[in-house]
Amino acid sequence: MKLTGLQIFKYLPGSKKEPQANCKKCGFPTCMAFAMKLAKNEVPIEKCEHITDELKSIFEEASQIQQAEIPFGCAKNPVKIGNETVMFRHDKKFVNPTCIAVKLESSDENFDEKLNKILNYSVERVGEDLKISTLALFDTDKTFEEKAKKVAKSKLPMILVSENIEKTTKILDEIKDFKPLIYIENSSPEELAEIEKKYNVPVVSSGSSIEELVNNSAKFIENKTQNIVLNLKNQSQKSLIENLTYIRRSAIENKFKPLGFPVIQFTKDIADLSQDPIEQGIWTSVLLCKYANIIVLEHFDEAIIYSLLTLRQNIYTDPEKPLQIEAKLYPIGETDENSPVIVTTNFALTYFTVVGEIEASNIPSYLAITPSDGMSVLTAWSADKFNGEIIAKTIKTYGLEELVKHKKLIIPGYVSSLKEEIEDELPDWEVIIGANEAVDIVDFLRSYQKQQLLNL
Repeated sequence: MKLTGLQIFKYLPGSKKEPQANCKKCGFPTCMAFAMKLAKNEVPIEKCEHITDELKSIFEEASQIQQAEIPFGCAKNPVKIGNETVMFRHDKKFVNPTCIAVKLESSDENFDEKLNKILNYSVERVGEDLKISTLALFDTDKTFEEKAKKVAKSKLPMILVSENIEKTTKILDEIKDFKPLIYIENSSPEELAEIEKKYNVPVVSSGSSIEELVNNSAKFIENKTQNIVLNLKNQSQKSLIENLTYIRRSAIENKFKPLGFPVIQFTKDIADLSQDPIEQGIWTSVLLCKYANIIVLEHFDEAIIYSLLTLRQNIYTDPEKPLQIEAKLYPIGETDENSPVIVTTNFALTYFTVVGEIEASNIPSYLAITPSDGMSVLTAWSADKFNGEIIAKTIKTYGLEELVKHKKLIIPGYVSSLKEEIEDELPDWEVIIGANEAVDIVDFLRSYQKQQLLNL
């Protein structure tokens, strides 16, 4: 981990109250100010004339990259993998989301149809468009070059997988600006290093064991080639997770350079793994958590892809920054003075789930979102961020009294205890206890609307 400003300051003259303390020769008024800037990498360590060899050594070790960040894909649509700094998400957020790739063979009879499906696949969840990260194009016939050019034109980041170096380099002569990730099976580190240097593209270094992987990676480093991605081949289901964890721990905790690179894993390399989409999906979810940076799926299955993208989105959110939306009034559909008014918190997942259910009911409604620090309903209620006073203020701020004539407010069923509190704050309003779960909103709204029509 990088040093903090206070940790650096301990080694400077200002901390030791030496004669040269706060000399200002570094351009800053105090040693503490310099230490804070150095911790943020905003100034070179050489700026201070009084840096000791001990601090230089400690600083260099602390600043060493734990896991290299490897970009690939064209400049307009790049993918970045690696650059992780912690083992667990609760320590600090993960940096670059795992790249979920789909395998496509050049000889596939339905190549164009499958490519279009991959390119056009997109689902929205919690305000984010979830898409396929990249495509792994396998060399299985003479059209490999033609198909590589077609994928390159789509600007979808691509992994080229082949056993033929000459064929691959011929393709790179024409599409190197699209910067694909190169995986040439059964090739030596020296051959791959030459390709990396000539075309400035990342390459995959493979091994069937940790020892082989370390030896091959060390050869790349000796050749001054560090634009590499690691790959474990022919792994049993048990050894794969153990080895992936060992690689990540070696990089993060021990800063072991030969293993300080992101990892690509093909599901086809997992021994005894069936082609059943569900089993493939289960194992991909395991690899998302432990600790693949790229996962190449054998098949494109929309249901499996959606579940994996959802899992990835949850894992790669910042645990210190809850997903939240702007607190305001959201008209859902063509609202009017008779539309129901529903209130909830500004937790993004709550918002998008509730909106989806309101839309499914085909009943235009006003959704009043309270400022709740991105907390879910029960969490906000227990933290006193979703109470009668806040809800009443929200209704008044949004001017709902002028927008609807019925003066009825629907609250989540789990916080039914707020009914009297809200009605005390809003004496002209009637509080209706709504559904406990979002899945019940459709039935609730339809029943509610039917009852309102009967009362007219």
